[in-house]
Amino acid sequence: MSLTEEYAERFPAMPFTRWLNGIVASPIGIGTYRMNLHEPEHIAALKSAFTSGINVVDTATNYSDGNAEELIGHALRQVAAEGFERGNFVVISKAGYVQGRNLNRAIKREHQGHAFPHMVKYDDALWHCIHPEFLQDQLDRSLRHLQTPYVDAYLLHNPEYFLLDAVRKQIPLDEARAEFYYRIELAFRYLENEARARRISWYGVSSNSFGLPAHDERFVSLEQLWNIATDVAGDGHHFRVVQAPLNLLEPGIAAEPNCSGQTFLQCAQSYGMVVMVNRVLNAIVQNTLVRLVIHAASSEPAPSGSDIAARLADVMQREDHFTTELLPTLPFDDESKELLADFLSPAAQLATLWDHFDNIEQWHEAETQYFMPRIREAIEAIMRHPTDEVRLWIEEYRTAIEQLFGMLTRYYAHRALPRLAAIEERTKQALGAPFTNLSITELAISVPVATRGVTCTLIGARRRSYVESARTVVQRTLPLLDRQQWESLLSLDRVTGWAQHL
Repeated sequence: MSLTEEYAERFPAMPFTRWLNGIVASPIGIGTYRMNLHEPEHIAALKSAFTSGINVVDTATNYSDGNAEELIGHALRQVAAEGFERGNFVVISKAGYVQGRNLNRAIKREHQGHAFPHMVKYDDALWHCIHPEFLQDQLDRSLRHLQTPYVDAYLLHNPEYFLLDAVRKQIPLDEARAEFYYRIELAFRYLENEARARRISWYGVSSNSFGLPAHDERFVSLEQLWNIATDVAGDGHHFRVVQAPLNLLEPGIAAEPNCSGQTFLQCAQSYGMVVMVNRVLNAIVQNTLVRLVIHAASSEPAPSGSDIAARLADVMQREDHFTTELLPTLPFDDESKELLADFLSPAAQLATLWDHFDNIEQWHEAETQYFMPRIREAIEAIMRHPTDEVRLWIEEYRTAIEQLFGMLTRYYAHRALPRLAAIEERTKQALGAPFTNLSITELAISVPVATRGVTCTLIGARRRSYVESARTVVQRTLPLLDRQQWESLLSLDRVTGWAQHL
């Protein structure tokens, strides 16, 4: 009996699935994008998953700049004290992105005259590489972060960046694809060596392009990948795991016939591959994120436009007081004072655009990625020269900003409800019972889980409550869904015009 089979025996209510070589795995796994070791809640959530029947965890070298892998290593050590072993779990990591510390190292190597070959410089903050030299560097780091001698699967992470870059450079499609699959072959040869060295059990590809039409310039062909692996290592190759998005708004891998008339899922199933799906709660539609979850803020009353205007006026008055009365007394040069005044003017910036965000996701990104980092940086600078008056202003300003941003979150959470209701309604119309009894979030998880050919559905569960909710959903008995049901979802889109709610 394998260690994963022993693990499964502890949790008889979980409908485990069989992978390769006797591996038994939970039908859902934890995706660690945006999780890190420095958040106690993330540690608690992952530990809760590991000790309650979820034994699959997915990560990548660029998730939280390597800190997500360190989180997994830490959690594995913690649950060891409760009688769990490394072999009870299925750990997947990915490599390809060159960001953060990886980018700094790549730039340093380039300056020293030994750059990683085949580097795709997609933009200033994002490079990409799947050359064996880079993959070896990344696997070494992954094993150190995870504190394990092996990973169960190691995936090339969105290698289609090469194709995206080729489109921008107007490289002919045939030429771009030839070079792309040549680079894939080099990577597969390296990964076969690592499989023989037992630092990885299997390898594969995670791609957002698997579900595109075959003629699309960004399309990645599963058939082509399988043929390359067979050419490299024969029928005993270790290319056995693939990962792709699948959700209520992105049905490509379940509905698009891009593999000689078959869908990606049908093709993968014919090869006996493990298929992991991601983004089940975070769809990308027309380059916009659509969160398939009812935001908790919608449980509170929606603020009116006049409520928000009054709150904005109050915060702007506080910002003006700082700029005119307090800032001139602080020991900063003119350029720094101008920057501080700019960073501490979110209310003035929001006064004319607060209701112009497309959706709650766009507002949340503006809040967390733009406004809050600037506010924190400004306050940290100001607190190097504290006075009683400055301290009092900061304390009151933080409270006022929290109230303003909370009000805007409630406003956009309520605006999202009609869109989510439309998605929920058309899904239930297409699938019927027993899906008609599920909420939008339960549908978003259950439909991929119930889809034929899907081996594991990844959930971003950063809180223990999310872990428990996901476990409850997958323990329901649901009928298997095929290409026909996914096509009915597509056809219903065209009939109902629900997409106007996006």
